[in-house]
Amino acid sequence: MRIFPLVFWPHIRNPIKAVSLLRKYRKVFGSDEGRAVLRDIMLQAGFGSTTPVNGPLERNEGKREIVAHILNILNLTEEEMFAYQKEATRLQVEFNQAQQELNNDRSEY
Repeated sequence: MRIFPLVFWPHIRNPIKAVSLLRKYRKVFGSDEGRAVLRDIMLQAGFGSTTPVNGPLERNEGKREIVAHILNILNLTEEEMFAYQKEATRLQVEFNQAQQELNNDRSEY
């Protein structure tokens, strides 16, 4: 386990400020509330899924990069990273099913 993950912040030149920001990320996303928010961000970013053909590839990849950045800062093991990705995939499936049910309900009118 690395103490400090390989994180690059071009806007922070001072290593003390970089470590301080890293600790803030860990404090925020290490809490139960932060993990809930992270799961929502993963869902919104489509983390754990692929962009549909003719979908907004660049935008979606940018969102996924933010999620990957946060996960890297949290310094997760491969197993923990896989668990987050599995959870994101499960949430995406649930979201897609709910959307489909909503669309089906609307088509009945």
